[in-house]
Amino acid sequence: MPAHSSAPADLITEQLPCLRRYARALTGSAISGDAYVRMVLETLVQDGVDILGPDADRSTLFRLFHRIYAGGHLELGDEGPVPETMGPGALLRTLPCERREALLLTAVEGFTAGETAWILGLPLDEVEHQIKLARKAFRDGLRSGVLMLEDDMTIRLPQAGNMPSHAHASLRHPADAPPAGWGAGLQ
Repeated sequence: MPAHSSAPADLITEQLPCLRRYARALTGSAISGDAYVRMVLETLVQDGVDILGPDADRSTLFRLFHRIYAGGHLELGDEGPVPETMGPGALLRTLPCERREALLLTAVEGFTAGETAWILGLPLDEVEHQIKLARKAFRDGLRSGVLMLEDDMTIRLPQAGNMPSHAHASLRHPADAPPAGWGAGLQ
């Protein structure tokens, strides 16, 4: 674990944005993520920041978060807008929790596999395996999502120049007529 020379209160202040980012990515929701971070802060207020210990560093704070996160699920009611159904966020939500945690802690938050194992309370070889599986799933998912039907003319038109006209003629709409000169450089 990396050393941290500032007091626990400074550590919390410094790492709060990182913890919020991680919690939101992990839960898939700003509301849920912030609720878990709020529970961490309430625990620190109730029990005192000394529960982090004299050698507290950012991994100590993330470990406390995971103890609270693993302790139960929140009932929050309406989560707000529907989350994205395509893209990295949606793909991340399809990963099993252990893989999502390991991937986010290493790839987003910059922890080593060893630090991640300590934070999650798992054996190092298990964390390394979860990271490997998560990265493979992410690569495979991104690779399979390359072909998409676009309903936005500005995305579809540049692609149309490389396709035979019959391949997308049935998808044309009169309002989709390209502006004069559009796509001239594609031919």
